[in-house]
Amino acid sequence: MSEIDKTYNDLISNGAVSVFEPITEPWGQRTCYIADPEGKLTEVV
Repeated sequence: MSEIDKTYNDLISNGAVSVFEPITEPWGQRTCYIADPEGKLTEVV
């Protein structure tokens, strides 16, 4: 499990809303998107 996956799971466990589950981009970067409880969008890279 990558650091992105761990961070994503921790954020979701603490109230964030999944917008885009972790994926590996074609250029090799692992990323995901979450929204905080107020709806602010954040990219995790």
